[in-house]
Amino acid sequence: MTLNIFSTIWLGAKLFTLVGLAVYLVFAGIMVRQEHLMAGVLEEAFEPILRIIVLAHFIASIAVLLLAVALL
Repeated sequence: MTLNIFSTIWLGAKLFTLVGLAVYLVFAGIMVRQEHLMAGVLEEAFEPILRIIVLAHFIASIAVLLLAVALL
């Protein structure tokens, strides 16, 4: 009986983690979109550096989500 409850709680924690990481991936996608809109309005010297940082963040969030799906 205890093992079944523990398994259910653990499955819920895994699903909660995956949903949270998926929401974070959406947030990272919104950051990419916001940077693209900002680049169209403002012309700054650090724009290429900011674009690289935003895209690296987006790629890292995809990698973390995929790693979590594979491991959990």
